[in-house]
Amino acid sequence: MKKGSFINMLGACVLPPLVGLGVCGGLIHILKDHEMFRVDAVAPYTAAVSKMRQGKLSETGAEIRAALPLDSTFDPVRPLPVRPNAEKDALSRAAEVAKAKPILPKKASNADPGVATARKSEKPAPVIAIQAPVWRPILDPIADQWTRLMPRTDALPQAYQAVLNDDAAHLAKIIGMGVSPNEMTLGGDTPLCAAVRMGRAECVYVLALSGVNMNQPAHEKQPPIAIASLRRNAPVLRALLEFGVDPNTRFNTPIQKQVIDRCTIKDLRNAMESDRGITPLICCAARGDVEGAVTLMRAGGRPGMGTTRYHRYPINFAATQGYLFLMRVLLGRDPESEPDTLVTVDLSSQRAWVTKQGRMINHTMVSTGREGYGTPPGRYVITDKHTSHVSTLYHVAMPWFMRLNCGAIGLHSGYVTGQPASHGCIRLPYEKAKEFFGQVRVGDEVEIVY
Repeated sequence: MKKGSFINMLGACVLPPLVGLGVCGGLIHILKDHEMFRVDAVAPYTAAVSKMRQGKLSETGAEIRAALPLDSTFDPVRPLPVRPNAEKDALSRAAEVAKAKPILPKKASNADPGVATARKSEKPAPVIAIQAPVWRPILDPIADQWTRLMPRTDALPQAYQAVLNDDAAHLAKIIGMGVSPNEMTLGGDTPLCAAVRMGRAECVYVLALSGVNMNQPAHEKQPPIAIASLRRNAPVLRALLEFGVDPNTRFNTPIQKQVIDRCTIKDLRNAMESDRGITPLICCAARGDVEGAVTLMRAGGRPGMGTTRYHRYPINFAATQGYLFLMRVLLGRDPESEPDTLVTVDLSSQRAWVTKQGRMINHTMVSTGREGYGTPPGRYVITDKHTSHVSTLYHVAMPWFMRLNCGAIGLHSGYVTGQPASHGCIRLPYEKAKEFFGQVRVGDEVEIVY
């Protein structure tokens, strides 16, 4: 190999690395004095950060405590350099901007169109103050979700809620803790009337023992015992009566339409609309509530207390519906007893007889209603007896009169031919009518058959 070729090859291999090394060394020499790469400037900042993290964190910084443990290390980020007078310059510029007068275009005129001039501002430009952020606790999303999903019952008093749940034990407990049993709902209902309306007898006892007003009406404007008489629930009536409620309390007049609409008995509905002074016993009689009627009568309810306008009595309402057993109870018969005397009238043979305990004790020929005034067959109760009676329809004497179902017909003394001849009543010979009158009592049943 020639000497010149070897030297050229050696220069091509050695010279480029030497040039690159020299260039890199020059760059390092230039950059090592820059403040970003000075070790003595980074160390104090790192020490300050470590010192701050080892101390007590503020409320704002407490949120990152779980994410950054005390013994962790990280490379701090250097903030951008700030000039020494940068803060003063910023404040000065802000003040100059606040005091600057805005230049508004002048209204164009015919003399000088399109020329804008500065106009003095009437009010200075508002200065917007930026408040520092305030730390607030984080709300629990689970609790907030339950609040939206669960129904709110804040509008119902606690005692009223216990009555709706039929929880007499809880009702007594919260009343003992100081909850008022008299608090009404927004609609004007009371816990007592709600308990009466729903048939919660145990809740009625608890409320009565807590001292509530047992006669305070609710949104129906009727006393609680009146509401109870419209429901077939003797235990509720008994609870009210045991705490001194008058069994002869009359309905308040006028009766609201919502109360009338709940009644399905036409006769009672008509009385509520047009009559006055309806009593709880009248309601029980019209509805055939034997147990309720017996409960009221044992507490002092008077069967002889009728309405104040048309003077109808409990037995009239029971007779209209044909409640034979209830009529007997209202007439004073023992509800536990059975009738032992029965009067039978045969329309075909025009005869009548009396049986006592299944044995015939008297019989006679009779005259029933003629054509056009036929005596209606069926089963009746003798509701009243009069030794001397005068018909209010025909104005004739009817001795030994025994009325049937408070109606216009009955058994009485009269002219007997053995053929239908009356206006609907059952005529008996005078002596037989007197005997029948002594052998039957008010409350005995009469059966009219073909």
